[in-house]
Amino acid sequence: MKEEQLEGELIKKQVEEELEREKLRDIERKKRAAKTREDFKTANEELLALQAEMAIKEKEEEHRILEHAKKREALEHLKRTK
Repeated sequence: MKEEQLEGELIKKQVEEELEREKLRDIERKKRAAKTREDFKTANEELLALQAEMAIKEKEEEHRILEHAKKREALEHLKRTK
């Protein structure tokens, strides 16, 4: 009877240890998933900022091109009216 009790306690201890290991693995999985989500969030924010910056630069370039075209047209107009 004593041997069965010791064997039962050993099995119980092994099960508890396995449950603890599984709990720790689950915690680590959740930490990795949270880090991955945070990394994606950061990457998306950086992408949006870069896209906004590119849109501003494109508008500035478009504005410079239009200004240059206006100046060239005005210069050509002056040449024709002289």
